[in-house]
Amino acid sequence: MSHHLKGRVQIVGSGAIGSLIAAGAQRNNIPYSLAPRRPEQLTQRLTSYSGQRLLLADNLSQAEALGPTDLLVMPLKVHQLEDAARQWQDRLDQATPVLLVHNGMGGLESVRRHLPYQPVYQATTSHGVYKPTLQEARHSGFGRTIFGEAPDNVNLNDTQLQIVFETISRCLQPVTWHPDITEALWLKLVVNAVINPLTSLHDVPNGALAEHRFQPTIKHICQEMAALMQSEGMMFEPQLLADQVRHVIDATAQNYSSMHQDIKHRRRTEIDAINGFIVEQAQKKGIDVSVNAILYEKIKKMEAAYS
Repeated sequence: MSHHLKGRVQIVGSGAIGSLIAAGAQRNNIPYSLAPRRPEQLTQRLTSYSGQRLLLADNLSQAEALGPTDLLVMPLKVHQLEDAARQWQDRLDQATPVLLVHNGMGGLESVRRHLPYQPVYQATTSHGVYKPTLQEARHSGFGRTIFGEAPDNVNLNDTQLQIVFETISRCLQPVTWHPDITEALWLKLVVNAVINPLTSLHDVPNGALAEHRFQPTIKHICQEMAALMQSEGMMFEPQLLADQVRHVIDATAQNYSSMHQDIKHRRRTEIDAINGFIVEQAQKKGIDVSVNAILYEKIKKMEAAYS
């Protein structure tokens, strides 16, 4: 039995991942709206992974209010989420589902300050997308998306879960449902903790991290992450984490990481939600994560140089 979203997919912002979701919605005849903070940032077209150019012609104007059959997607950076939640809180029905798609951790906590009882879903995606210009997005690396329900949702609603899952599956395929999304987010965090700061500091594409000179650092990060994750009840060997990181490095070899792009364009990075989050959690537990701490400090210095 197929469940359909009866309303619209309202996307906050007009960033790279949001644009990819909009293009997927348009291809599947799902009503959608991209809502950039400023009109000139609105993505007009997307070049697909196979090189086809899609004009985002079906963009609706921003919703005044969203009901239980709509979906609010927040494909933002963690530091942008609290503001966005504040802006949308009065326009949501108590049953409107909200989907968070971001790198790093701490996003759910930010959103909960303004949407304490909203049904929230979380996703992490390894698709590579970037915006060469404000009006244009490029799908540069084919990945997969892992989706699940926020662990603190009060009312579990299987029908809604299925509708949101099927909707996001059409917009951002392939999507896998994960019964423990927190674990999936931690595994993604390990990958981000390695690839983002190292590619930024050394100004290299992801594939360069397969070189011999980076292996000791990668090994140390994975050891620190395994210790921290074990303290959270997730038993993963450092070698398994390192294998996963290596897989992503190879699969996205041609890509530049999002943090590399942020540094290049002198934007605020996601370092606080990635290595910064790791350092913060480790301090609470007395776990040594000195390699993560060094990377965090170095990226903060780069940011400070242009902010």
